[in-house]
Amino acid sequence: MKYLSVLLLLFCAISIHAQTKNGKPFSIGETVDIRSEILGENRSLNIYLPEGFNNNQRYPVIYLLDGSANEDFLHITGLVQFYNMTFNMPKTIVVGIANVDRKRDLTYPTKLAAL
Repeated sequence: MKYLSVLLLLFCAISIHAQTKNGKPFSIGETVDIRSEILGENRSLNIYLPEGFNNNQRYPVIYLLDGSANEDFLHITGLVQFYNMTFNMPKTIVVGIANVDRKRDLTYPTKLAAL
């Protein structure tokens, strides 16, 4: 199982650079830009909808911090697809929240002690 997960992650990493014969980028979802009034900035959401998505059905949702296309969105979406096909995981929506300033967004502010 451990090796299977490593192989899947490797496949996802390779697929990031995959292109069709026409040179068009590989796409796994869509990106929506929203304005956050609380943060005072725009954010991009990368959204994956499962195969056969039905607007009238309810789905579990994974909200992924660090969810930029060049961060973890493709890896997690690939794992969700794999587990859905292999281990009977329910079809799941993945919403990747892209960072604006990764250090600020994911770490707690610190102050240097006076020396």
